[in-house]
Amino acid sequence: MLIVLPLGLFIGSWIFDLVGKLSNNELLWAASYYCAIGGIVGGFLAAVPGVIDLFSVVPPRSSGKKRGLLHGGLNVLVLIGFIIVVVRRYSAIAEPGTFELGLMTACLVVLGISGWLGGTLSYRNQIGVDHRYANAGQWKERELESWERPACNQSELSEGQMMLVRVGDERIVIGRCPEGMVAFSDHCTHKGGSLADGALVGCTVQCPWHGSQFDTHSGRVVAGPAKTKIDIYETETRAGEVYVRPKKPAQPQAA
Repeated sequence: MLIVLPLGLFIGSWIFDLVGKLSNNELLWAASYYCAIGGIVGGFLAAVPGVIDLFSVVPPRSSGKKRGLLHGGLNVLVLIGFIIVVVRRYSAIAEPGTFELGLMTACLVVLGISGWLGGTLSYRNQIGVDHRYANAGQWKERELESWERPACNQSELSEGQMMLVRVGDERIVIGRCPEGMVAFSDHCTHKGGSLADGALVGCTVQCPWHGSQFDTHSGRVVAGPAKTKIDIYETETRAGEVYVRPKKPAQPQAA
């Protein structure tokens, strides 16, 4: 919700300056000055949840991560640009010069590009969007100290439900399909979407970003646009506790 605050104030600041320049109205220059200051404060406030989402929600090694970094970088440039404008103005009723108006115009163009990227993160990558399907259950995420620790208890997941488990740098999805417990990489091989945030139907998981489907037993692609299979992990159930085994290193082929 915070993004509309700097967006509206920065655009308002630019409009007030343009109209004030045409009418030689000091009150409009003052309105522009204070709108710019409010936009800067709002931009820093909006950056807080943005940074949290970037480093805790956006899947690593994904197109969304690259898009999020570019989105954040452009927003920083916009903030720097408006800070320069405010510092150069030095007074609320000071007449904006050609440099200030040109810099504000450039910042709004950059802001438009950044806003398009932010919309893509929300609507295409579904970052921060709760789109749980029927019977998906509450989102569950767990971090394990080592592979020797149980990932979950069988009773935690009903058929069609999944959870995300982190072991070191690896992100693994634990799911329950009609044939039992399955474990596979959270990384969609198309654009890196989080499969834990997708849908598990039968023993097929669907990525929430572009709809790629994978068999959770073999990892093979059931439906594109993905072309490469996902990694599969072995599971073992002991006394109701589900353990995940690390991937075995590839064996060198005989000459």
